[in-house]
Formats: sequence, structure tokens, C-alpha cells
Amino acid sequence: MSAAMTENVFLNFYKSTVLGYSKNLQKYVCDLLNQEGYITFDKQESIFDKDKKILFKSKKDWKNILETTTMTSYCIPFYEYWEFIKLYKYSVPFFYEIPDEKELLELIKSKDIVIFDEKQYQSKYIINVTLEDAEPLCLNENENIFLKFVLQKSFVNQETFDRIDYRYPIVIYFNEKGKYLEIRYDSTKYNTSNNENYEKIINDCINWLKSELQINLYICDHRNLIEVIKNADDKSVKLYKQMMEMSSGGSAELTAAESSDYVLPFVGEIRELIDENEELFSECSDAKQLILKYLDDKEATANYPYIYVKKIEPVESQSYMYKVIFDYLNHRYTLLQHITGSCKDLGMERMNNVIKYLCESSSFVKGEKIEY
Repeated sequence: MSAAMTENVFLNFYKSTVLGYSKNLQKYVCDLLNQEGYITFDKQESIFDKDKKILFKSKKDWKNILETTTMTSYCIPFYEYWEFIKLYKYSVPFFYEIPDEKELLELIKSKDIVIFDEKQYQSKYIINVTLEDAEPLCLNENENIFLKFVLQKSFVNQETFDRIDYRYPIVIYFNEKGKYLEIRYDSTKYNTSNNENYEKIINDCINWLKSELQINLYICDHRNLIEVIKNADDKSVKLYKQMMEMSSGGSAELTAAESSDYVLPFVGEIRELIDENEELFSECSDAKQLILKYLDDKEATANYPYIYVKKIEPVESQSYMYKVIFDYLNHRYTLLQHITGSCKDLGMERMNNVIKYLCESSSFVKGEKIEY
């Protein structure tokens, strides 16, 4: 376990982390600081004081807002909470079972894991290097339970060549009702061996869940996902893009038009041709069946590395996409990649809604138990 840092060093980790965000995400954080009452732009409302709101002149001065709040200990609870609820780029889903049908929160409390309370939280000023040494923090909110591990990471600034330290949170999200969870994480900065890093993250989280909480984990079986989404009554969920690799070595990626579903290249187009000319093909049923069998064989032997799914909301700026990557990490897991795009919602609700839909629609079903 790492030793405690000085307050200034600890706060600098928040600062370098948040200043590394995209401009859209920085603005989102500043808006949240305002909504949660940590800052104000009204001179009559507050002055700079550790027990009151921090006053700023302009809402557009994001850098000054972030530099000041991240270096103010009063704002530590805000940034700790933010790491629980932010949109992460990646997530790996699993189903789970707790032996003896124990309540998850009681199990977590029995392990002396701190339950996060924004009003009472006191930091220990420790950031560990490995997940094995890190002490998780738990958030219980609206029937959702989160465990957060924060690791130290660093990168070299490509312009100044200075080494920059930053916080790297990993969140395990539990939905107790559906008995599924997600391991959520972001890209690491300027690292050429990301896949190795991510595989270690997943394996370390699995090992921690199995050894510390004695939870049984099961892979998400996604074999029916494409058909479930294509045939769903919910028209706000749309299969937007799909990669198809043929056994012959060829491949194609097709994107749907905004107003219609897509048709698989070659295979789907010929099926449409047959449907549109049913009267003609019915005159030679043997030829029709031969062609259909050929198309079935092509689909059965094809590989589908990934699909894009679009969630269509009444307001377009709230619509969003996510990518489902099959057979991730040597064909063991499924990976969800959450696309920021033009969506204004950069919080966790998107992620919560995606995994809820996939599990409750039977796009994902419980697969084999993870034994290692």
C-alpha cells in the first residue's frame, strides 16, 4: 500500500486529471460544480471560503474553475463522487451470483469497505499503484451499487516532456435486481500496450470479486444479440452499423440510413431481391431454396466482430451510440465502447440504460461460469 501524500500533492492528481479532459467534459464538470453548489457566479451569494461556495467571474473560464476547485480540499467530495457517476469509455459486463443469497451491500460492509457520503467524506490522501493494494470506496445510490478503485498513473507531456501524474479510476457497477455488473474504465494516456493493461484491469477486478466478496461470475452470452435488437418492438433502439467478415476472407461494414434499418451487404440484398420478386422465384422453388441455403451458409460461417447500436431519443442531442465488440480479449468477454459523439449527456445514466436494456431484452443472457 502507498504511503499518504501531502495535501498539495494529492490535490495535484485531481488537477492534472481533470485538465486532461476534453473541452466538452470540462464544461460538463463545471456545470455540475455549479449545480451542486460548490461554485457560484453571483457576488451576493458567496465569497471564497472553505465552508461556502467559491466565487468566479465567468462561466466560460473553465480552466480557472477547474484549477481552483481541484486544488481546494473543500471540493474533494465532489470529485470523488464525480468519478463514480462519469461516463467511461469502456465497460465489460458479467452476470453474477452471491452464495447463500446474501445482500450485496451487507457483504460489502462486512469487508469494512467505506461507504461514500459526500457530506462526511474524509480522504486518507492515498492513491495506490496497483488494484491489489487499492482500498475500494462504495457508493449506494438509487438501488445501484458502485465500487471504485483509484490508481496512480503517469504519462510524458509530448510538448514539455514533463511527467504528468493523474488519477485512473476503475468502477464496478452492480445492478442487484438484474444480477449483472460492469467493470468500467477509460483509456490510459499515451501507452502503446493498452490491451495488456486492460486485460490486467479485467483480470484483477475478477480476482478481487472472487477472492474478497466470493461472488460467482458468468460471461454474457451474446449469440442472439443481433436478432433480438433487429426484431425488438422498441424502435428507439436501432442496429446502426455492423462489421461482417466472410469465411472467404472478405469483409464489409455497413451503416444504416437515419430513416431505415440497414441491409447486410450481399447476403441481405439478395434476400430482399427474393422477397421483392416472390412471384417470379415461386415459379422455380428449387432454385430459390438453393440460393437461400447458400445465403444461410454464408451467414452461418461469417464472423461478426462488432456492431454499433443507436439509442434514439426524442431530442437528438440526447441520442447516443455504443459499440458492442464480441469475443474481446482472446474470445473471453464482451466489450462495450461508449461513444461520446454529439450527445450532451456525459454521465453514467447512459451506461446504466445500455446494460439494463441489453440484459433485460435478453440480448445478453447468463453464459458459462468463470472458473479461474
